[in-house]
Order: sequence, then C-alpha cells, then structure tokens
Amino acid sequence: MSDFENYAIQHPDGRWLYHLPAPSESRRAAVTGMYADDLPLRALGDRPGAWWAADHEAEKITARMQPHPVPVRYELTDQSVLSTRYPAQLSVEDWRGRTDEDENYYRFYRAVTEEQPPLTYEYEGPFRVLQGSEPPSPAAPQWVARMPRSLTERPEFLHCFPGYIPGLRSQLATLIKRMPHVQYCFDGRDGKPAGLYVTIRVSFHEPVSRWRPNLGKNLRELKSGSNVPVLVTREMYLPAGDRVPADRFADALAEWEQQVSFWTGLVRDAGVKACNHCGGTGHVLDAPKLPGSGATASSSR
Repeated sequence: MSDFENYAIQHPDGRWLYHLPAPSESRRAAVTGMYADDLPLRALGDRPGAWWAADHEAEKITARMQPHPVPVRYELTDQSVLSTRYPAQLSVEDWRGRTDEDENYYRFYRAVTEEQPPLTYEYEGPFRVLQGSEPPSPAAPQWVARMPRSLTERPEFLHCFPGYIPGLRSQLATLIKRMPHVQYCFDGRDGKPAGLYVTIRVSFHEPVSRWRPNLGKNLRELKSGSNVPVLVTREMYLPAGDRVPADRFADALAEWEQQVSFWTGLVRDAGVKACNHCGGTGHVLDAPKLPGSGATASSSR
C-alpha cells in the first residue's frame, strides 16, 4: 500500500482516527477485525468499515480476515438422474467445464467446501498525523476545504482543513418557506442586495373579516358570498451570508446551526398576530375626540 492512504487524525479528545480502505483480499474474505498493535479498533461514523478509532498512536495496524470456504468437489443431490452423464461426484474442474453446456448441473449438484486458514493484512506505516475531529456524516452540509495539493483527492480528510460550508441562504429559504404564515421567500434578484426577502401574512389578534360577494357571469354581485379573514402583510429583508467559513468543519457546522436558528427565529417572531388597535402597522396614532362621543378614534399606547 502506498503512502496515498497513510494518514491519521489526532482527535482533541485523545483518540487516534484511521481511514482504512478494505484490503483487496476482502473480495474473497470477510474482515473479522481491525487491530492497532494487536488491540481491537472501534468502528467509527455512519459508514462502518471505513473509519476506525484507537486510544493510542498505532505502530502497526492489521486487518484479520476469514476467507470464504473453497469448493473441493461437487456431489449429486438428485439420485434419480444418476448416470454416466450425471455421476455421483465431480471434481471442481469437471463441474466448471460441464456447466458451460448444461445448466442442470447447477440444480443437480451441491458444492462440498473446505474452510480456509485466516489471513492477516498489514497496513504500511508510518501514518502522517493531521489534527481534526470525527469525519462528518454523509448527510452533513458540504465542506469546501483549502488543503494541500497532495490531499486534494482525499475527501475523507477535507474536514481537517480550513474552508467553508456553502449554501446557507438556499437552506434558509427552504426552511423559511415551510414556516407558518410565510407567503414568499426568495433570494435577492433584479438588482436587489444579496439576502432573503420574506413576505409574511398574519391575522389580527381579534379576528377581522370582510364580506366577499360571489360574482355572476356579468361580474354582478350576487346575494351569496362569504366572510374572509383580513390579513396583514409584513415584509422582511434578511441579509444572511451564503458561506460559513471556519478553520475546521466542526466549527463551521456549529456556526451554521447558530445562523439557521437566528434567522429562522426572526421569521418566527415576525409571525405573531397583528394588533387591532394599530391596524397591524406597529404604531397607534393620536386622534381627536369624536364629536359627542367623549372618546377618541384611537389613543397612543
């Protein structure tokens, strides 16, 4: 194995993480265990078999494998067809040669197998050490890393280098569109500054409705109709960035989650019901007393 695979990650909590590709022998053998200096490694992450963790820096890493049983002969299972054409036993070579001409050999014979001795595969060292956290899950946001050219084809180590998570505004737009009372949410366009533009429609605290008549063929109002709720429209501009940079993926992911919580929280707070006194504008105008009523049309709060 070349030094293409020879990297290890030293985790801040003291563990050593190793990305170990399956040995080529695993096509004919099942991996039964991974060991660092003869101590068992622990499978790590959402893709068991790729990442392994040890409590110390390993001097020697080995994979132990059990080869699949190997056929040594084939025996006839249907004695009713016993004949010169279908003898009681066939060697492996005879069985393989005959199956090319007659598929019945697959039905009439069973393989007699023999267990094989275990195999040991050693991963060459030493492993170059990187500083970083656990690898992200496949469902985590994309990480665009700035890394050495020698590692550009090693996606398993991207999270150990500075970079950024792209697509925050797109993710926010998806989440905000699903929130209650949101009518529209889109990214800046038509010369507008980059950011999210959100339109929210909410009802009054004390429900207000208006009569909507049904219209006839000539657009004449009919006696029938219905009361429809009166809604207040609120528009928001969220100057959210599109990238979340950091020195490590784990730091950027924590910031990403905080950004999502902050911006969606603003939209959630704006979804409260509108005040009846201010007409949903957010302020109440002073007004003179109404003639003969002893009351004002509205009063400041």
